[in-house]
Formats: sequence, C-alpha cells, structure tokens
Amino acid sequence: MNQRREFAGKVVVVTGGSEGIGRATVRRFCEEGAHAVIVSRNEEKCRAYAAELKEDGYSADAVSADVGKVDDIKRMVAAVIAACGRIDVLVNCAGVNIRKVALDYTEADWDYMMDINLKGTYFCSLEAGRHMVARGAGAIVNLSSIQGHIVLPERTIYAAGKAGVMQFTKGLANEWAQKGVRVNSISPGFVGTPMVMQVLNDPAWLQLIQSRTPMGRVAAPEEIADLIVFLASDRASYITGADVPIDGGWTAS
Repeated sequence: MNQRREFAGKVVVVTGGSEGIGRATVRRFCEEGAHAVIVSRNEEKCRAYAAELKEDGYSADAVSADVGKVDDIKRMVAAVIAACGRIDVLVNCAGVNIRKVALDYTEADWDYMMDINLKGTYFCSLEAGRHMVARGAGAIVNLSSIQGHIVLPERTIYAAGKAGVMQFTKGLANEWAQKGVRVNSISPGFVGTPMVMQVLNDPAWLQLIQSRTPMGRVAAPEEIADLIVFLASDRASYITGADVPIDGGWTAS
C-alpha cells in the first residue's frame, strides 16, 4: 500500500467511480489515505467495488445515483454530507457517448448525453460546491475531453457537451476562487476504458488513433487518475480555471 498519505482524512466523491477512469481514480485517492465515495447508477457495481477496496484495507463507501437527474444529485450530496460531514474533493467522471453521424442523431440521443455529461457534471459541481464554499475549502476536477478541442466524426453531441464542461469550469473557478474552492478540468485523449474498447477494437480506428497521437498509444486509466489526484492536491494550490489536455500530444500536433 502507498505510504504517502496526501489525502489522509479527506472525503473524496467520484462520480462514475465504478469503472474506467473513475475506478482508477477512486483507488489512487484511497492509496493516498482518502475516504472515497463511489457514485454510480449501478448500485451493485459501486457497492461491490467499495467492498473490494475495504478488503484491501482502504476506506470507501458507495452511493447509487443517476447524475442525469438533479434530484438524484441533491440526494447523493446530502447523503455524503450526512454520513461524512463534508466533501473535500469532487471528481466528475460520469460520462456516456453514443457514436453516430450527425444526421442520424435523435433528440433522445441529445438528451441522454447532455443530461449526464453536461447537466450532471454542472449540478454535481453546484451541489458539492455549495458546501465547499460554505466551508471555504475544496477542489473539483471535471472530465472534459480532447473532443472539446477537436471533433472527430460521430461525436458531435459528445464534443458539444465536453466543450460546455470546459467553459462552466472556468465560470465556477472565477466565482469561487476567493472562497477557497478550486475548479479545474482535464481533457483526456483516448483511454483504454470499457466505454472506449469498441473503438479500440476497430482496426481502422485504432490505426487512426495511434497515427494521430505523437506518443503512438492510448492512455491507461491510471495515467489519467494521477493527473486528477495532482489537481485535487495542495501541490496544485495555485491552479484553478484550467483545462489540462492529457492526450499523448494529440492537441499539440
């Protein structure tokens, strides 16, 4: 077990925390001594992961919530505050994607992605941020995407939502900077997660990704988690309102 206890005694909430980047992020915070609260629509999955972490000697709990529903978000935040007394860090990892050419998208596709990716991230930030502002301390890390910077085919709605995440991150950072609350976003490139595996298993897409990425590979979820932990830590105490690409050089090329 990691002996650096950078987040000892801290309460960290991670939405989408039962798989992919969220899952790796939860474990990294646990390794740093945090009490991690795993949030997911899939109650069985998040409770199973919390139990696994406890077996490994970490402090973790789980709350089921659909972040596409504001009432669920309010209930989730209230439950964490009631159980833990505060939220020190919020990481908004929950996200979904439906890949279609633009002319095939439906209103239902728009609502599904925007409700979770944009509205959910915003209102999770708002509800947790309300408590952070009252305490005068806290850090929020939102997941945007390189699709918020560049847009590949079959991703127009996803890209629009992720660009929105970057913009409201700046707005919240400006409003809360003097209240002790930092808000940043990150823009991952392609990462080896369950949500992306369908793309990575397509030889044409994999070749495109590898050829467009200067480092020539996709990221591991743990590499993204390391950046999230840094931005939430006191080592990043002068960073707020930033979006940090973590994409193997894609947006630099």
